[in-house]
Amino acid sequence: MDKIKKVSFNIVPITDNDKEIVQNSLRQYFFRDEPLSASLGLIEEKESLTEFENFCVDLIKYGVSFMAISAETGEMMGAALNSTVCRSDEIKKYGDENKSSKYNDIMVVLDKAGRETNVFGQYPNVDRMMELKIITVNEEYRGLGICKALINKSKELALELGYQIMYVECSSHFTAKAVESCGFQCIYSLRYLDYVNKQGEVVFKTKPPHKFLKIHVLLL
Repeated sequence: MDKIKKVSFNIVPITDNDKEIVQNSLRQYFFRDEPLSASLGLIEEKESLTEFENFCVDLIKYGVSFMAISAETGEMMGAALNSTVCRSDEIKKYGDENKSSKYNDIMVVLDKAGRETNVFGQYPNVDRMMELKIITVNEEYRGLGICKALINKSKELALELGYQIMYVECSSHFTAKAVESCGFQCIYSLRYLDYVNKQGEVVFKTKPPHKFLKIHVLLL
């Protein structure tokens, strides 16, 4: 354990050439551990797993994502898959309330949170934002500051490109704590036990300490 704590890493941009290693990390860690996916058992539904994987990997095309690479082994230790959004962009809807799948259940609640937050409505002077869509760290490297380093590197690029705000949907308690430590402010919170389907059943029975879906922003 002491050896792991001393490991050094570099934060580097993710390119199209990195798709395979990003996919492998997502399959091994993110889809298993992300609170919404875990609560639904998403990895057991092949179609949903494929859809979620395609959604994540497609974020690479924006050219603003980063990964942490071990300085010793070259192994990918974590990643921040980011996108960029402008006020003039057409608002994308990722979920369909009439469709039944585990991936769709996740997209529907994220769409709901996005609509109710209405970032561009709340911040009328903001025209461009960077969105941190997926933040993942391989299990054995958690707690070493990698998540915070990925967030800070994303912030550096957002400032360089002239984006006015950073936005992140935190389904995980730990992600929320990480972005708060980087100065982000919570502007939306939904308690999972309060989110029910048409039959009045709780959709996401997440394990502690994951009790809320939160949206955080950082004005730049």
